[in-house]
Amino acid sequence: MPLASDFPFLDALWLIFVFFAWLMVFGFVIMCLIDNFRRPDLSGGAKAGWTVLLIVLPLIGALAYQVTRPKDVPYDGPGTVPGADVPNTPTSARDQATHIRTGL
Repeated sequence: MPLASDFPFLDALWLIFVFFAWLMVFGFVIMCLIDNFRRPDLSGGAKAGWTVLLIVLPLIGALAYQVTRPKDVPYDGPGTVPGADVPNTPTSARDQATHIRTGL
C-alpha cells in the first residue's frame, strides 16, 4: 500500500504545478470558444472552422485564434444596454443600483 512517505514533497509540488497548468490551458481554450461564438463579425462557417481547430489542436488553435482576432470587436450594438446612451445630468442616477431602482 502506498504511503505518503512514498510520494516526496517535490513530486507533489510538481503534480500540483502540472495540474494547474493544464487547468489554465483548458480555461484559455474555453474562453476562446466562448469568444468565438459571441463574435458577430464571423460567419457560421468561420465559427465552425475555429471551433474544429480549437477542439482538434487546443493550444495551437487558441494561440492562432488570439493572434488573428481583431483588437476591437463590437459585441453589443448601440442600444442593447438600457440607459447607456443617456447623458449624465445632475438629475440622473449616480450609481448603477439607483439607476436600476429608479429607471432613470
